[in-house]
Amino acid sequence: MYKIIRYHILLLLLVSLSSYGQKLPDLKDQMLSADINLGYNLSRIKSNYVFAQEMPYSFQINWHRANYYDQNRLNRYGFSDFGITFLYHDFRDEVLGKNYGLTGFMSFYLLKPQQGFQLSFRVSQGISYNTNPYNKHYNSKNQLFGSHLLIPFDIGLYLKSPQIFNQWRLQLGLGIFHYSNGNLQSPNYGANIPSLTFGLLYDNRSGKILTKKHFPDYDKKWQYVGFLRFGINESDYYDSGQYPFFIPGFQVEKHLNYRHKISFGIELFVSYFLKEQIRYEHYAMTEYQLDDIPDFKRVGIYAEHEFFYQKFGLDIGAGYYIYYPYNFETRFYNRLATKYYAGKHWRFSFGLKVHGINRAEALEFGAMYQLF
Repeated sequence: MYKIIRYHILLLLLVSLSSYGQKLPDLKDQMLSADINLGYNLSRIKSNYVFAQEMPYSFQINWHRANYYDQNRLNRYGFSDFGITFLYHDFRDEVLGKNYGLTGFMSFYLLKPQQGFQLSFRVSQGISYNTNPYNKHYNSKNQLFGSHLLIPFDIGLYLKSPQIFNQWRLQLGLGIFHYSNGNLQSPNYGANIPSLTFGLLYDNRSGKILTKKHFPDYDKKWQYVGFLRFGINESDYYDSGQYPFFIPGFQVEKHLNYRHKISFGIELFVSYFLKEQIRYEHYAMTEYQLDDIPDFKRVGIYAEHEFFYQKFGLDIGAGYYIYYPYNFETRFYNRLATKYYAGKHWRFSFGLKVHGINRAEALEFGAMYQLF
């Protein structure tokens, strides 16, 4: 393990020295970084999987774009970066394999950006490919990842040093990785990996930091929106099959200011995987003592907060089932989603619905229409 760490540190140093000697292209207000992440796996207890004793690690290459130089469009969101990350994650475990991913991220500065120390909070999400998912014939022990396609989610707190030479900085971070396929295919116990990050950054952002912000107009009235979310998923019973789900609903929403909005809504869950699960438990699993077959549909009410970033929005919400005839997971649920605003009326969304902290039920695609 330590040989691998030394190898990547040496690689980072070689990249930095090469860049220092040849000088990187003049990418104004941009930053390149490379990070090593070390941390142990924490999965759901139900998976009953004993991880290998070797410490897993990941390697990231990041491209950042600063927002706090653009007075007209981006500085209204405060001091922040956005960018793209290539991710490589080695679990050091033959059963779990390796992950290769591409994620998008945003970093928010907790202090005003400056030439000295910088403290920021970062959140990222994307897609990744697992090399060795569950297979009932060849890899039945991997109950964490049931498919090649996974959705990585990463949050962390990062401290950047002052420039140490030329335009280079050191970085230290503390965060957590989460991998799940959103119950697209079972099993899907997922993995949570707290990590410690070490990195080098090439910071070419030399512009003047703008402190005067531009405040655009926004609609201060209540808005009324109809929507349909949909997708496919599978129950926790292996090889039970993938089935579609549909979630029609209605919500009211109001801007708090030009970058924050709250929403309240009601939605109907028509999940056919749950219909098949109830039938299976009724006829094949007598210990559940289901005398009658309950309705598989559910009705939930929810509240959400949305943060705007140009034509994009980030939703974080919580809901409660007011109609809950079958005891599946818990009555409370959470949702994390991104939106794209296509004109005045149409919006399109992609999100993850979970119960508790890390029990994913579905990856949801959605279309929304503002009625008035």
